[in-house]
Amino acid sequence: MLKNLAAWLFVPGKAKVPPFVWLALLIAVGYLLRAPSSPVPAPAEALTERIVVLTPTPGPTSIVAAPVETPTPVGSGGTVAFSMRHSGNSDIYLLSQADGELLRLTYDPDEDRDPAWSPDGRHIAFASRRSRGWDLYTIDVNTGTILRITRTPDFEGAPAWSPDARWLAYEGYVDGNLDIHIQNLESGESQRVTTDDAPDYSPAWSPNGRYVAFVSYRKQNKDLFVLSLDDGTVINLTNTPEQDEDFPAWSPSGEYLAYSAGVAGAETLWRIPFDLDAAARGELRPRLFGVGHKPTWGPDGDSMAFVFQQDARSYLIAADMRGWALAQEGYSSADAIDTPDWSNAVVTGAFATDLRARSQETEPPPFTELLLTQSVGNQSTYELVNLPDVNNSDAAERLSDRVNDSYNALRKRVEAETGWDYLGILGDSWRPMNHTPRPGQGRISWHVCGRAVDIDQGFLRKDNLELVKETVGGVTYWRVYIRTSAQDGTLGEPLRVAPWDLDARSKGGLATANGGEWKEEIPEGYYVDFTTIAMDYGWERRNALSNWRSSYFDIEWWHFQKTEGMSWYECMIELYPEDEVIASYGSLPWWTKRPEWEVQQLW
Repeated sequence: MLKNLAAWLFVPGKAKVPPFVWLALLIAVGYLLRAPSSPVPAPAEALTERIVVLTPTPGPTSIVAAPVETPTPVGSGGTVAFSMRHSGNSDIYLLSQADGELLRLTYDPDEDRDPAWSPDGRHIAFASRRSRGWDLYTIDVNTGTILRITRTPDFEGAPAWSPDARWLAYEGYVDGNLDIHIQNLESGESQRVTTDDAPDYSPAWSPNGRYVAFVSYRKQNKDLFVLSLDDGTVINLTNTPEQDEDFPAWSPSGEYLAYSAGVAGAETLWRIPFDLDAAARGELRPRLFGVGHKPTWGPDGDSMAFVFQQDARSYLIAADMRGWALAQEGYSSADAIDTPDWSNAVVTGAFATDLRARSQETEPPPFTELLLTQSVGNQSTYELVNLPDVNNSDAAERLSDRVNDSYNALRKRVEAETGWDYLGILGDSWRPMNHTPRPGQGRISWHVCGRAVDIDQGFLRKDNLELVKETVGGVTYWRVYIRTSAQDGTLGEPLRVAPWDLDARSKGGLATANGGEWKEEIPEGYYVDFTTIAMDYGWERRNALSNWRSSYFDIEWWHFQKTEGMSWYECMIELYPEDEVIASYGSLPWWTKRPEWEVQQLW
């Protein structure tokens, strides 16, 4: 039995999950407890026009794709669609659960994401920026034909099919508010079905057609809610003030909702019975399933796929919900995997052949580093290069020749995405070895070897920038969002989480002790995730230092660096002779010769 399990877990030719990752996954899956079945409410006799929302009739249960003859050990075969961010752009990919073949489905230079299989497995709905602003599209997986569904200047995303495939639910940003909308695919008629002032998003349509589950921030944190399409009532399923939930997914039978909960980088997977009477009494008991986020059920209802993040690598994992520790890596990548959706559909025919052929094509990188090197003995060193027109000068700021071209390319990308030349102003970049460090900090800095920048803090004071605090592995990080210059939907998208208010540190009490507090409301408007774009070009955010709550200098939200897996010492001897480094710094701590990603875990 153990031999068979090992064969399932390690697929030839695939990137392997490290053993410690599997250990965490296997232990977490072992927490799965069988919750008692909760009956789905009986179908309504008829859905009439008296309802306050547009109500689709329940869809047929017989619309399924052809069964797969060779299923994976933990699932019922079929295909998982997901988005993946590669070379600075998100596209949609298809992973066969029969043989592990990966096909890239979309190739547009603008972002495609949020794939959702139609109930019959013939189409995938998705969100895209391919027409200046976020709209919804469908693609025929047999022919590749793409149809545009929405044509508004507003943001639309995260589509979810009704079970009869006649409607799409989606998140739409209208009049400064993110809400759930539904659209009739035949008539094009759409209607907003939630109206709370707080953001409502991430819809999932129930298999019986009568409910839409979604996430809302209306309780100052993320909770799972369910909207009845019979009478428009909304019920909070989770009601957990101290925990965020996201990404609801219905089981094929409609008996359960799966979701992910927790902070970024440490999410766990849960399932909750769908029992509105128990929810009204506050008696619903969710059950832990495992470690990961963004779940999707297998077509058989006995398996689940989800995303697991370990350091800088994403894993798409499938797990059997019926037994102990049956989990299998489907695919892993250094690129970020997002929003998987599992169908029993199989992509075959001429279109599949075309996708295989196209997958062999090579893509140009988003930038190229042009290097000037000089040799000193057996050592190659690199120069410091001026950054053009930064801080109103061609000579004010410098970076190592190893990273300056990526910075210049990032600067152009940020300007195109936000409408601001945000990186045309810097706090600083290169610092000499004998620089005077900031209070409480030392001279060991990636600025010294020309691989770090401090971005402009003035944008925060002008209300053009928001910070979201994230805790990853017990370490505080910041996600930087830039408010776009145009607020007409052509740039950026709405925020879904409250930013952190650093100014609240002056209030006293808990706000001072905590180094600030969450803002009570999520700001309106369109924003761009600067942190993600910076990562596209290899620029990593710096974690906050341990004293950040009391020392402003240790907050470090403005600090980005490009380490490329190097140690600080390796970075230094790229730029300076080794004897100069030793003469300036003397005996160096051991961690200066370890890769930076390891060092950040120590803070």
